[in-house]
Amino acid sequence: MAISSFPPRAGWCRAAALLAFGMPLLLACSKDDDSPTQPATTYGNSVTIGTGAARSFVSSDANGMPTEIGVAVSEAALGGLPATPATGTMYDVPLPATSATTQMPFDHISFDWNPNGHEPLTIYGLPHFDAHFYMQPMAAQHAITLDDPKGDIFPATNKLPAGYITPPNVAPGRTVPMMGRHWVDPTSSEYTPGATFTHTFIYGTYDGHVTFVEPMFTKAILVSSVSIERDIKQPVAYEVPGKFFPTKYTIRYNASTKEYIISLKDLVLH
Repeated sequence: MAISSFPPRAGWCRAAALLAFGMPLLLACSKDDDSPTQPATTYGNSVTIGTGAARSFVSSDANGMPTEIGVAVSEAALGGLPATPATGTMYDVPLPATSATTQMPFDHISFDWNPNGHEPLTIYGLPHFDAHFYMQPMAAQHAITLDDPKGDIFPATNKLPAGYITPPNVAPGRTVPMMGRHWVDPTSSEYTPGATFTHTFIYGTYDGHVTFVEPMFTKAILVSSVSIERDIKQPVAYEVPGKFFPTKYTIRYNASTKEYIISLKDLVLH
């Protein structure tokens, strides 16, 4: 679904205005021709999750530049979530085909449900969701195997934010099948002694490239009052230059559509 304006009037408008009404109306018509399009939000195809659904979206401004990308998860999707397999369920969420989409490095989203959390269980052992925004084709992502040796080929250090680490031999440090190597921020709140994990932001790599970014969050925080917006720590160099990259992530509730919104926003061209 797209919110869009009518196309600008064609060249016949100028000629008709000149003949019928003279130059003043001609100038008004020309101004209308040159006006930008309206801000728009376009949704991708829905994917069934639990007893509900999720759909991707891309928003753009009046100049067609991307402003936000994310996944909208219906309230009903939180019911009927599978308890098995214990390792979790992945839902591939395609992005809408828009010009704004092509101006970002992202190929698709994988929205994942972890009923038992994952290692290290003392930190990430709570039921939670992952929203992976992949910068590689879906087929390449699906071909990654457990402890794939290409997961041990790291990108240049300047392509990851300063301080991010990948713990050895323990998920999410080891190479996770159909994902890659995960990099965490040890200064995030969940690493504070006695703290409880609620949400965090992860980078992912494979075969020497940054291949995804990921807001990760517990099911428990998805209530109608949720309203989270956090800065995304930035690398010095970007895996895909010349594209718009997000500087914030959000987790919020849309009361009008009864959807939880997990998004990347405030995109900057690099």
